[in-house]
Amino acid sequence: MLNRSFNGGVVIDNPHPVDTVEIIPAPLPDKVVLPLQQRIGDEAIPCVEVGDHVLTGQMVAKTEDHFSVPIHASISGTVVTIDDQFVPHKSGLKSKCITIESDGKDQWIKHTGCGTDFLHCDKTTMIEYIQASGIVGMGGAGFPAHAKLEGIQDCHTLIINGTECEPGIMCDYALMQHHPREVIRGVEILLHICGAQRAIIAVEDDKQEAINSLLMYCHNDRISIVKIPTKYTSGAEKLLVKALLDIEIPSGGFAIDIGVVCQNVATTKAIFDAVIDNKPLVSRIVTVTGSGIESPNNYEVRLGASFEHIVSMASPNTNQHDVRMGGMMMGVDVEDTTAPICKITNCIFVNDAVEKPKTQECIRCGQCNQACPVDLLPQQLYWYAKSENTDKAMDYNLADCIECRCCDYVCPSHIPLAEYFSFAKALHRKTTEEQYRTDVARERFEFREYRLERNKTERAKMMAAKKEELKKKMANDKAQKDKIAAAMARVKKTKKAKNDAQ
Repeated sequence: MLNRSFNGGVVIDNPHPVDTVEIIPAPLPDKVVLPLQQRIGDEAIPCVEVGDHVLTGQMVAKTEDHFSVPIHASISGTVVTIDDQFVPHKSGLKSKCITIESDGKDQWIKHTGCGTDFLHCDKTTMIEYIQASGIVGMGGAGFPAHAKLEGIQDCHTLIINGTECEPGIMCDYALMQHHPREVIRGVEILLHICGAQRAIIAVEDDKQEAINSLLMYCHNDRISIVKIPTKYTSGAEKLLVKALLDIEIPSGGFAIDIGVVCQNVATTKAIFDAVIDNKPLVSRIVTVTGSGIESPNNYEVRLGASFEHIVSMASPNTNQHDVRMGGMMMGVDVEDTTAPICKITNCIFVNDAVEKPKTQECIRCGQCNQACPVDLLPQQLYWYAKSENTDKAMDYNLADCIECRCCDYVCPSHIPLAEYFSFAKALHRKTTEEQYRTDVARERFEFREYRLERNKTERAKMMAAKKEELKKKMANDKAQKDKIAAAMARVKKTKKAKNDAQ
């Protein structure tokens, strides 16, 4: 009997619980800002111009990169700018965006999918609908959904991740409570595409209402709903596979390598919309919570709306706030609340600004080692990362670090360990790339020197051979001339002898 858990991790209570988990439809924003650079893949190329009128769901940008997904208008209105704007990303850099000003009508384009009889729809067509609808992993990774489903072979298990990735987030919980039919049908669509024998919907054991809602609509023997302990970070793919199937994914490997496909529950619902109705992904559920919020809740909001658009609905207090996109652990700090909501914005934390604790020296307590869910040695990695000895850190499996910050959470010295590990990974990539370029340049130089030396040697051999041939030719010519001279001398001698005889 599996214990449905994993080593390490931390148990963190929801810091801002609510009595009733709702989904509140947010009003249409006055404008939306749509980033052209998705989480993964090339930047999309606009297929509209400033001044164009667009409809909700209309494609406004696309890319030739098959790995990427198109961008759709999330409201109807007029394209007012295509320029660089601030987007929520840890780099803090601007990105090219399309800004659409609403006409207040929310007029949609026509969209028709496979319909409810999707079992008779071709799998390739289904995947095309998923890509055309712009669906990516909505749990935070942003991986294009169609890319994960293409070319699947020997898939035996489909795992639907219904765990909230971090404490305080409620968007997936609300989705399973209020849209269980769409979730179950989405799972059936994925089973049809993957050809898997079974599907497991993993839900944390503190979300009984969601489990009850799913059970009411689940009448498929191939689909099971499994409780797992509420422990961070149970939503990580490798840990979820380990907890549910007791299968260890090798270092550097992926779930699909062992015949398992994982999808987030919100992505599954979006796939239902894409296949059944060919409906583009233009909105998502976002949790707004934090110590600076009086009424934490979930809001269904159009993509591209500003953070402020829904934060203002959650009754923030008048204190100075720190805003964070994503979770309290792995989220990204956002300096400007005019930043647009994107497909991976599952939560907005609005916290009262407090002074962060000062970092102290490591006391070698080892708590970080016990908390690491992927069985690494954060303390040892910290020393190597701090000294920029990235090769040694990689020997200690730094690449397997998921940067969950469990080690940060338990560290009594408040050392930002995950930041050191992220820095060390980036430094190692940079060093490796530089070393690769240096090696290539050296090889090119050495090959050039070798080629020049080879050409010099070959030319010297060729010249020596020509000289030898010329010498032989000259010797042959001289011998021929000597023979001719000897023959002519004999002729002259004979003629002279005849003349003397007469």
